Amino acid sequence: MDIREIYRGCLYSIKFDEEDTDEYSRVLGLWKDLDYLVKFFENNAREIEQPFWQEVGLDPKNPLASAERVANESILLASYIRDLAKNAMNGNSPDFENFFQPLGGKYAFLRELEPHKSYGTFKPSLLRLYAIKFDTNVYLIVFGGIKLGSTIQNSPGLREQVFNRIDNVIAFLKANGIFEEEDF
Repeated sequence: MDIREIYRGCLYSIKFDEEDTDEYSRVLGLWKDLDYLVKFFENNAREIEQPFWQEVGLDPKNPLASAERVANESILLASYIRDLAKNAMNGNSPDFENFFQPLGGKYAFLRELEPHKSYGTFKPSLLRLYAIKFDTNVYLIVFGGIKLGSTIQNSPGLREQVFNRIDNVIAFLKANGIFEEEDF
């Protein structure tokens, strides 16, 4: 594993050994890849049949429309994150403290290397980023995905990865004595 800088002083991303790029770049790339997204929505059409997703305009019979929604949201999200980084660097709001929220659950009582989550820009958002908080406005992206269920555990693509990735990154950080930005 390796830590890559996205925005100096505030946003970093983990690069897993088995991946070609860091996690932030990987998920932004996937979220713009219409072929990948159409296949994702075709494979998960059953999830979109839930009344909640139907009410917000997703159609299980039109995976291309869902894919385009994600691609558009990812473009806006990348731009928003860039603005948050500028604000964080200049001491303005909104910043990453407004963007990331504690993940809670089994991590609710961690006081260092606390996992956080963020939502995309659409309401409701399909996009999620998961990060470890080092300090005020200093986060390390460890995973990202499309959330189709009401919880991580019932959302395909997330349930298999989120907690495993978070736990592996926390173990890596602790094993390498990385508890604050100055340590990497």
